[in-house]
Amino acid sequence: MLESLIGMYHRHQKYLVTFIALCLIGWFLTPYVHIFLGLKLGLIVGWFNYWLLMRRTQAMTKALAENRSFYGMGTTARMGSMVLATIIATQIPEYFHIYSVIIGLGIAYAVIFLDFILYSLYRRKKS
Repeated sequence: MLESLIGMYHRHQKYLVTFIALCLIGWFLTPYVHIFLGLKLGLIVGWFNYWLLMRRTQAMTKALAENRSFYGMGTTARMGSMVLATIIATQIPEYFHIYSVIIGLGIAYAVIFLDFILYSLYRRKKS
C-alpha cells in the first residue's frame, strides 16, 4: 500500500510542478505579476502541506505495521503554514494577491481530488 501512495504522490508532484511552471510563464508574460506570484506562493505552500501530509502518512503506516503508537498527522503545522502564507500576502499586497494565494492553496487539494476521480474512472473502465 505504501508503494501506491508514493506513486500517487509522485504523479501529483508532476501536476503541481506543471501548475507552478504555468504561474512562472504567466508571471513573465503578463502584466498581472501579483496575481501569478500569489498563485505561486499558494501552490508552493499547498505542495509543502501535501508533502508534510504524505510524510506523516508514511510514518503512520510504518508505525501501524510495527504495532507502535502514532502521534498526530501534522495538522497544526499545515494550518500554520497556510496562515503564514496569508499573512505574507496581506503584509505585501503589492507583490501577492490574497485571493490568488488562497486559490493556490486549494489547487493542491483539487489536484488530489481530480486525480482520485480520474484514476477511479480509469480503473473501473480497465476492469
